Amino acid sequence: MFGTTGGVALMKLVLLFCLFCCIRSASTVVPGKSPSMCAQGSPGLAGRNGVNGHNGLPGRDGREGAKGEKGVAGPPGPRGFKGEAGIVAVEQRNWKQCAWQKGDGRDIGLIKNCQFTKIKDDTALHVVFQGNIYLGGCGSCCKRWFITFNGVECSGPLPIDAMLFIHNSNSNDFRHGAIEGYCDNIGKGNIRVGINIGNCLGNRNTNGYTGSTSVSRLIIEEVPQSQ
Repeated sequence: MFGTTGGVALMKLVLLFCLFCCIRSASTVVPGKSPSMCAQGSPGLAGRNGVNGHNGLPGRDGREGAKGEKGVAGPPGPRGFKGEAGIVAVEQRNWKQCAWQKGDGRDIGLIKNCQFTKIKDDTALHVVFQGNIYLGGCGSCCKRWFITFNGVECSGPLPIDAMLFIHNSNSNDFRHGAIEGYCDNIGKGNIRVGINIGNCLGNRNTNGYTGSTSVSRLIIEEVPQSQ
């Protein structure tokens, strides 16, 4: 119908018309719709998982938690082994002191008794004598001071005594005497604890003296028996 030249001109007109329509459509924007006239494609396939990252640095310590509730009491434990027997002790200290200030010039015999009440049978007595003692007017002579219990010397284990020996007859000195010891095997009750003077074994009678102007004392205490 049209010549070659006419056909080419017609095609150009058609292309220009389409281009005009596209430009117009692009300038007119409808809310909620894309200005593009192209159709939306289908969603793509999900991508593959990426490579795991490196471990992070350790975090700081958290705050101290609240105190928990008291737990339930556990079952009783097994019974323990029987312990060793303890040392029997006197419930309260039982002691006495007898003191006097008087010289005694006797050479043999009892100087002073101190009455003491012993509470138990299975205890011992601790006795201390303190005072001046004297021996003089003789050469190579000896005197003995000793403790008695109800008039008898200690036998549990041995007597409590002290001796003074002088070699020079010109010696005329008062000396401080201290006699101390423990005695077992004494029953409970009233006990006469005495300080005595006598001759040393195998020696003749000589001049002795006890006390002078200083204070003499007997100290007695009931104590637990020795191990």
